[in-house]
Formats: sequence, structure tokens, C-alpha cells
Amino acid sequence: MLHHTKNKGDIAATKAIADLTLKGYLILTPVVCEHLPFDFVAYKDNKFYKIQAKYAGDNRVVNKTIWIDKNGTHQKKYKADDFDFYAVYLPDID
Repeated sequence: MLHHTKNKGDIAATKAIADLTLKGYLILTPVVCEHLPFDFVAYKDNKFYKIQAKYAGDNRVVNKTIWIDKNGTHQKKYKADDFDFYAVYLPDID
């Protein structure tokens, strides 16, 4: 199966959302903005958690975001307060 980088991110977020939903969290997803430092928000017991989902095909997570546009390839390291938790998808073990 061919996995473009964006598709990998979508897979990681979808798997994390399904897992957290099964664990009783309500999920809030951004409708308008794709430039937030987190992918979605999970809510449970009157607490909100900013979640950054990562696809770790090589079993490692990098602390940065990478994107490509007409000006080339860019990357930006995450800051400590950008999100509360990583949700890591490991495709080898689903």
C-alpha cells in the first residue's frame, strides 16, 4: 500500500481518534485550520488534551513537523506547550 506523508498522518490521527473514542473520550477536530501545532483535542472528565498524532513506520517519533510548498521543504521543532500528548501509531503492530 502506497503511503504519502499526508496519508500517514491521517492514518495516525484516525487510529488515535478511534482508540480514544473507545476509551470514552470525546474528540474535537479543527474544521478550518490545518496549521495548529496539534491534530485534535480529546475531552474527558472535564479536561481537554491537545493531541499530536504521529505515524512511526520506523518505530521512532521526531519532535518536528515537516511540510513542502512552492518554496521547498520546511521543518519546525515543536515547543513544549504545543500539545499535551503524542498519539503514536505503529503500523507493524497496528
